[in-house]
Amino acid sequence: MNRATIVAGLGVTAFAAALAVYIGSHLSEEAMSVLIGAACGAGAMLPAVIIASLALMRHRERGDVSAAHGPPQAMYPPVIVVAPPASNTPSTNLPYPTMPPSPAPRQFTVIGDDSLDSNVQ
Repeated sequence: MNRATIVAGLGVTAFAAALAVYIGSHLSEEAMSVLIGAACGAGAMLPAVIIASLALMRHRERGDVSAAHGPPQAMYPPVIVVAPPASNTPSTNLPYPTMPPSPAPRQFTVIGDDSLDSNVQ
């Protein structure tokens, strides 16, 4: 390893330790118990993660060997979906669909206007 890498690693570790001591001294007992519980939970989970990752690596190594010498995978025929024709077509033979009737004109009232002609269309 490079000497600069070791020095940088020690510096980061020392900074993290000093930060942890500073934050730990300013927390309440309840907050500290929550952090200790989270740290213990993470520590208890590490062996299971290590075992699972080792098992996964071995499974991948064996899977590559068995895939090269194993039987070919089953081939499924392609699936083709055909949609039925629409049944709600209009009975008239117009070249364009009819337009809905236009809505009634809207009326707007200007709030704060003293005149009687405050309705704007």
